[in-house]
Amino acid sequence: MTAATGPLSHLRVLDLGIITAGAASSQVFADFGADVIKVESTTYTDPFRNWTQIAAGPTDGTQPLQSPPFASVNRNKRGIAIDLKTEAGRKVFLDLVAQSDLVVENFRRGVLDRLGIGFDALKQANPRIVLLSLSSQGLDGPEKGYVSFGSTLDGLGGVMALTGYDEQNPLWSGSNVNYPDQLVSFLAPGLALAGLRLRDTTGEAVHVDAAQREAVTSGVGETVLEYSRTGTVTGPLGNRHPEFAPQGVYPSLGKDEWVAVSVTDDAQWRALCDVLDLPEAQADPRFTTASGRQTHHDELDQLIGERTRAHDKEALAADLQRCGVPASAVLVAHEVLVDDQLKALAFHQSVPGDPIVQRGMAFRLDRTPGTIRKPAPRLGEDTREVLTQILGLTEDRITALVREGAVFVGEEQSTAAAVPTTA
Repeated sequence: MTAATGPLSHLRVLDLGIITAGAASSQVFADFGADVIKVESTTYTDPFRNWTQIAAGPTDGTQPLQSPPFASVNRNKRGIAIDLKTEAGRKVFLDLVAQSDLVVENFRRGVLDRLGIGFDALKQANPRIVLLSLSSQGLDGPEKGYVSFGSTLDGLGGVMALTGYDEQNPLWSGSNVNYPDQLVSFLAPGLALAGLRLRDTTGEAVHVDAAQREAVTSGVGETVLEYSRTGTVTGPLGNRHPEFAPQGVYPSLGKDEWVAVSVTDDAQWRALCDVLDLPEAQADPRFTTASGRQTHHDELDQLIGERTRAHDKEALAADLQRCGVPASAVLVAHEVLVDDQLKALAFHQSVPGDPIVQRGMAFRLDRTPGTIRKPAPRLGEDTREVLTQILGLTEDRITALVREGAVFVGEEQSTAAAVPTTA
């Protein structure tokens, strides 16, 4: 059941989203109280269910696995399994649309129309529905049908041309980060709320098109502006900055331990020299100005690196921060998990009864904070509940839908037939 309280508890969301972009966007609504119903089928489950080698779940074929990434972006949701390729399943879905506020999807363009649940069909079912489409390239243009992943969006959006170092090939943000998907999952909930507000003002259905390519390019918009004004093509700078110097990641005490430092003015430069005991560098006329430090950045990196190697990364970062120098230890996953600042913010959270530690809320509302109430649903876990409570279907009707293959009712049905574990 959905939470009775929360700033979004008045909303119902049908979540067709998969992987990060779609599922993480709808998760924000779930965290803040909306009744989010994750819609999958037995023939196409969310690929995130078995995304990693550390997936957890039964191995007898009765249920798709649940990887930690899937668990993290599908918490607080109810799960229903509908075969949208069947007429009966499509009718069940559209009947749910009539009782909902928002539909979220990030399929390839044209998939919804082929299934008979495109925006026109959704509007017929509910003239006040809002559809949030997290498309790759947008709904118009010569490339609207392209399939993209994080790597291709990094390239198309202009990010990949700016990452890495001059002597290297362009660098993707990587599958562990997948910047385009993460970016749109933070932006899309706000766009959906804007669509809902417009719906409430006009009384009409709204289609929100959130193109990941546009989001990525917006993130590097200053480089496009620079070229349009000056003709300068900005290239990769590695860890350096076009104005601040020195800036970089320097080795610290221990194996593969690092501290990040950024000096933005002359006072910070002098403070850095004091902390690292570099009087000769502070007195060197080559380093007295930012432009001089930029010109001789390689020499500075060597001098600084020789000093930072003798320091614990967290202790050194704290000393530099106390002197007004922007600095931070470079933390790895297990260090982030026990970080005091994140503990103070109560960022890391867990679902009751679930040992997986999850990311918390990226923002806070003081009177109505987000909460984690239940783990991600198993496939079809709440099908019977949703069909009974929202659509008022009888047991006989649900049994008939199961027999027709239009819906799947979870583990109670798995005892009769194994469910495919691949998408």
